[in-house]
Amino acid sequence: MKRSKLFRKKLLPLFLSVAVAGSQVPVMAADFGDTAVVSADADETERSQSIRNQGQTGESSEAGAEDGGTTQNDTDGVSVAGTSDTETEEISQGSDDNISEELDQDDRTDWTSPDSEENVFSDSTENTFGDGTGDGEDSQIEYIKGRPLTEEEEKEQLAPFDSLTSYTTAEPIGNDTEDVPGARAAAYPSYYNAADLGYVTSVKNQEPYGMCWAFGMASLLETSLLSQGLGTYDLSEEHLAYFFANRNNDPLGNTAGDINYHYGTDDYGNQDYHESGNDMLASFFLSTWSGMTTEEDVPMATDETHTKKTGVIPDASKEYDAVAYLKNAYFSDYSVSAMKKMVLANNAVTLMYNAQNRYYNADTAAYSYPSSTKSINHLVTVVGWDDNYSAKNFKTASNVTADGAWIVKNSWGENWGKNGYFYLSYQDGSINNLVAASATNQPKYTNNYFYDGTCGLSALAMYAGDKIASVFRASAGNGKAEKLGEVTLAALTTNNTYKVQVYTNLKNAKDPTSGTPAYATPVTLRQPMAGIMTFQIPEVLISQGSSYSIVVTNAGNATIKYYVEAEVSYGWCEFEPSILSGQSFRYLNSQKEWEDGADLVLSTKTRDIYGITYRIKAHTKTLDSPAKMQISNTSLSMYAGEKKSLSASATRTEMTTSGISWESSDTNIATVSSNGLVTAKHPGTVTISCYGNNAKGIRASCKVTVKLKQPAGLKITSKAYNKINLAWSAVTGCNYYVIYRSENGGKESKLTSMKSSIQSWSDTTVKTGNTYSYRVRAAYVCTGKTTLYGTASTAVSAKTELAKAAASATAVSGPKNTVSWGKVPGASGYRVYRRTGNSDWERIAEVKSNVSSYQDSQIRGITSYTYSVRAYRNVDGKKVFGSYKESRAVLSYPDIQKISAVKKTSSGLKLYWRAQSRATFYDVYRKTKNSTWKKIGTVSGRSTTASYEDKTAKKGTTYYYAVRAGVKTSEGKTLCGSYAAKSGKR
Repeated sequence: MKRSKLFRKKLLPLFLSVAVAGSQVPVMAADFGDTAVVSADADETERSQSIRNQGQTGESSEAGAEDGGTTQNDTDGVSVAGTSDTETEEISQGSDDNISEELDQDDRTDWTSPDSEENVFSDSTENTFGDGTGDGEDSQIEYIKGRPLTEEEEKEQLAPFDSLTSYTTAEPIGNDTEDVPGARAAAYPSYYNAADLGYVTSVKNQEPYGMCWAFGMASLLETSLLSQGLGTYDLSEEHLAYFFANRNNDPLGNTAGDINYHYGTDDYGNQDYHESGNDMLASFFLSTWSGMTTEEDVPMATDETHTKKTGVIPDASKEYDAVAYLKNAYFSDYSVSAMKKMVLANNAVTLMYNAQNRYYNADTAAYSYPSSTKSINHLVTVVGWDDNYSAKNFKTASNVTADGAWIVKNSWGENWGKNGYFYLSYQDGSINNLVAASATNQPKYTNNYFYDGTCGLSALAMYAGDKIASVFRASAGNGKAEKLGEVTLAALTTNNTYKVQVYTNLKNAKDPTSGTPAYATPVTLRQPMAGIMTFQIPEVLISQGSSYSIVVTNAGNATIKYYVEAEVSYGWCEFEPSILSGQSFRYLNSQKEWEDGADLVLSTKTRDIYGITYRIKAHTKTLDSPAKMQISNTSLSMYAGEKKSLSASATRTEMTTSGISWESSDTNIATVSSNGLVTAKHPGTVTISCYGNNAKGIRASCKVTVKLKQPAGLKITSKAYNKINLAWSAVTGCNYYVIYRSENGGKESKLTSMKSSIQSWSDTTVKTGNTYSYRVRAAYVCTGKTTLYGTASTAVSAKTELAKAAASATAVSGPKNTVSWGKVPGASGYRVYRRTGNSDWERIAEVKSNVSSYQDSQIRGITSYTYSVRAYRNVDGKKVFGSYKESRAVLSYPDIQKISAVKKTSSGLKLYWRAQSRATFYDVYRKTKNSTWKKIGTVSGRSTTASYEDKTAKKGTTYYYAVRAGVKTSEGKTLCGSYAAKSGKR
């Protein structure tokens, strides 16, 4: 961030100017240092010196603390407040004599406001204050009742002073703005009323609140309107006080987050937005056009007796209601000459001073604080003066030594003082911070663009050639065009010269000069006085929704101390702006580059403040028709490779008589043809704009977002125990694909990426037995390594498994069954299972991976068996099994048939055996020692007799017999079991 210094030092005497009968007259404003106060009167310098002498011996303990010395420091290209010795000398030379000379040339006592008709005075025959002359010494004392007051009357007049218990410290204009005072008055409201002038509203009563500052500000604006012949208004101080402390976003929505914190308290310590204020701060607040409205619209929150606080607050919808719009505010330090010039030019000037009852002469309504001090507690409005008002009217304790007093309108009601007014001696040592203002009831340009919603008085230096700028987006026209016609600028220095240029249709948000300049030559503007000033400039057509900038250059040779919005606290109030980038800028001539105000750091004595906004306001009016290009779509969403057409037209035919041109802000993302056909190339965001060839500064645009399509056709093409193969369809506009994988339902993570020329992938990092889910996403890697992604594909899943082992079984005599299977890749071994019928599987064997068959001999004869084989793989110490395909049921051979006995019979030899329950027959075989086996008979298995008689056996011969059990299968196959032979001899 760039670091700058806030103005912290006191100002030396500075030039002010006021409008006097239509002319600009330079005026010297006195400092409270060692430079003499300049007066239009011949003896004013002597009178001012008397003030300072009294300040050294008076009762105020603060008098000796005032330091008239000033310095100037340059830090990081930013000047602190104050003037150089050369500047002081030049100002002093141009002040006293020149001012007196110009006054003599004018030689008038009747003055009008620069915005008013001449001789607009009251037609009342009553002279409230008189001319200050008399026939003798006694006549110099002007009793308000023609006599001294009674003790009871005097007590009543002094009562308001008793509640002035809160003091703050005033600073000269342009000094350390973190010490701006808040004037607190007695609980009576105030309005401006000059008895001897025709620009008068009635004296008001501020009771029961301490809001003298709001009444003073209302007086200034009421007088300005009346002086210009715009009518008599009773403006609402309640509106000003409440919304100053409770501000919200402005009607154009540019100041959301700007907050004024108000901590003023009443006599009981209760926080109350009515209590404490300052008319310089109020001037900045009113420059936002939040008021002022009328008293009827927002009445003060009290009853008719002004003794009760009702607690009623204004409706939020009334915040920007206004009948009086601030145009200019003028700030000055106090001197007799400065006050006179400001009163003559504006008919009303507010000031702050130290009010104590010990120095108030209730008999004559005359007041003067005896010594120099900046401790103040009240704000009032000066409406005139009387050079001949006798010093004898003031209390002896005030030490007034010379005639002359200001005619002051107070806000303590008409029953106080002289019909609500009093005299304030020229020699009062506490007068500070003069403020005057001008207003209008109907602004020509009704839209107020600004970012400085808070009201602090911080300032930064603008050296010769430096520039500042604000960038706004036209939004007030509701679809119609606007014309810019006024700008409002603010500075705490005098005699400032600016050059102003307006740029429309900005192309670079960080460069306020990146648009089309409105003027062939910048407009020169001059601000004669410190404060806020509104200037009329040549009108500029602004299309709705476009960005435009106000660029202000210091065109003079002197440094301008320009007001900025920044975070600041004055104790009784704080200001917290919402500083956003892209709104306010500065260009230091020494650095030759634009800096965003949001990036600047302000260095104070105690801390750093981050971000500023230059106080530049732009006033526009809304036209009755739009002046813009129209485009068929303001936004498009497209997929890379897609084409869409845009069409355009202009609200004014003269804009497009030479045709319409189209532009793409990034042809790598999308291109546009001469007839508005948009072709999406790669993902990203691009602006397609069009303009009439006869009005290139007014454009319409379409924000085109190009996306990558979701990959289609993702599928598992094959899988194995150790890999999964994927494939998908190509996506236009991408240069990479990214594959994401999750395992067993866990968290998805990026697996790999590959160039867009590849649309398949084999995942070989899998583990057998796990389930994997995959998604594929198209991606585009842009310049700068930024990656833009499309939507991921629909997920597909697969489980890594060993191949299915398909078992087959055959029966052999024994009985035995042989089970066989094909080898499974990756298998660490196999398990063999069997079952009979629908019984559970029984594991009967486990063999190594190189074995592909197994003979089951532990079976029963003539029994149906089914077999299955499962391959397994050892993974992380565990067996992961593949699936299986069971064999067809196989019927086992009959058991070995044994002959239990061979017995002699009368007819031969008889064989006996134990029958097998499932056998359907038995074959009987015989042989001798020297012969082969020969079947000699068959016995039905259904027979209950498990025997056979060989009636052909010969006596004396030894025979060997065998019996084989047999069964016929459902397929018609005959299975015969094996045998165990037994001999016998007849």
